[in-house]
Amino acid sequence: MRLPVIVALTLVWLLLWGDVTPWLVIGGVVTSVAVLAVFPFPPTGWRWTVRPWPLAVLVAVFLYDLVRASVEVGWLAVRPQAPPPSAVVRVRLSCSSELIMTITSELVSLVPGSLLIELDDSTGDVFLHVLDARSPERIERARRDVLAQERRVVRALACSGDLASYQEAVAP
Repeated sequence: MRLPVIVALTLVWLLLWGDVTPWLVIGGVVTSVAVLAVFPFPPTGWRWTVRPWPLAVLVAVFLYDLVRASVEVGWLAVRPQAPPPSAVVRVRLSCSSELIMTITSELVSLVPGSLLIELDDSTGDVFLHVLDARSPERIERARRDVLAQERRVVRALACSGDLASYQEAVAP
């Protein structure tokens, strides 16, 4: 059960050393096992299901958003005008899973031009700082982007129960 974590930690170990030798691999495995023995992961109630096609869509759209937003923020930085007004926007997520809310919030925050300020898991509210809020349409676009990201995360990673409750919550 912990084999993937040991492999991942060993890969990080090798990346930190910048070389791959038998002794470094053995040292990485020993260090990984020691870290997991001293700092065991607590059990979590998180359940998730990976759906390959929706996951591919999630990754592709995220990468597209990353490039698009990087160009937009870059233009805002170099254009010969004052920066646009910014805003703090509250978006209520529909999924009640803490894991899905966290993944959604992190993906939104990783895209340039928006920054996660707070995630209230009891209400599902996400508070974001939006860089370009020069019009109500821009603010609404930020809200729609967050909800679309949540939809993609739910379709790609939510367990069957969370997917069903999400679909009930967003049904008209």
